[in-house]
Amino acid sequence: MGFSKRGCGLISVAGLLAALALGGCEQNGRGAASPGLGTLGGAAAGGVLGSLVGGGSGRTAAIVGGAVLGGIVGNRTVDSSAQDRQAREREAARDREMQRQLDFERQRMLQEEQTRREIEEQRLFEEWRAQQGR
Repeated sequence: MGFSKRGCGLISVAGLLAALALGGCEQNGRGAASPGLGTLGGAAAGGVLGSLVGGGSGRTAAIVGGAVLGGIVGNRTVDSSAQDRQAREREAARDREMQRQLDFERQRMLQEEQTRREIEEQRLFEEWRAQQGR
């Protein structure tokens, strides 16, 4: 039993779609999906759906329309959430850096105060010793 040309085409497109979907799930070294893969995967899925739904002379328009709509949906769902997550991570990194800077300044001020106290104690001791030596 053989496959028709349309069946082979659908199987090929389904394989491409599966590869794109898996690529969209693959994460880069920082733990986030690569930008644009949601759009690309959505466009591929929309194109496949358009080819299945569209028939006859409107098939090309259905594929292109499905790809456009799928790309928009993929961008809104996958890519936008990845961008939001990256923005939150950048903000958290800025907050951590600001906290480190505040901690550093606090420690510097504490050390300055300790040094000031030690100098004052030394001055008082020298004053006392001078009074004892009279």
